[in-house]
Amino acid sequence: MLRPKKKITRKELKKDPVLEKISLLDTYIRAHRKLLAYIALGIVAVCVILILMFISKKKANAEAMGELGLAEMALARNDLEDATLRLEAIVDKYQRTKSAGIASVLLGQVYLTKGDYANARINFDKYVDDYEDEDLLTATAYNGLGVCAEVNEEFLKAARYFEKGGTETEYKFQRHEAFLNAARNYLRANSVAEARKLVELILKAEPETRHKNAAEVLAAQIAVLSN
Repeated sequence: MLRPKKKITRKELKKDPVLEKISLLDTYIRAHRKLLAYIALGIVAVCVILILMFISKKKANAEAMGELGLAEMALARNDLEDATLRLEAIVDKYQRTKSAGIASVLLGQVYLTKGDYANARINFDKYVDDYEDEDLLTATAYNGLGVCAEVNEEFLKAARYFEKGGTETEYKFQRHEAFLNAARNYLRANSVAEARKLVELILKAEPETRHKNAAEVLAAQIAVLSN
């Protein structure tokens, strides 16, 4: 014969710490049901916003890539004015997308071609400050800043930009080109030791023939200056 289940009294409930915690949680939920509902809705709202932002960013990236393709076509046919307008629109409209970062670097290079070094510097700085997520582009931006500084006869600043560009890239040809430019500017800034260090790095790294020849010329100049 089955015995009726014994009813657990509140006094006995308190003796069991696990059951006591469950009881307390149940009491809290009942007392704060509205507050907890608001919290739950808030969590859901945040999740929905994040999902919508992801979808929006993905869409923006796709659209920006299409616009970037048109800008690159304008560059390919050497239509610098059309390319400038398209690249500026991408940078302004699709901020924080990868395509906007690429557009910043390309726009900087277009302005270099035009001889507009002030706007070139603005766009290279924009990539370094806001993006800097791709080694090749980061190195290109620093090299562009080096050119802008060199034109203004800020040789030490130019050398440091070029050296930074060479350090950032994983591509040997780009690194050696940047280090050569850095060494030349260090020499013009009378920083012979800094120039020597970079030239020695190039010569030890089995450079391409043209980079090797240029480095050897610089090494000879450094030897003369050191005597």
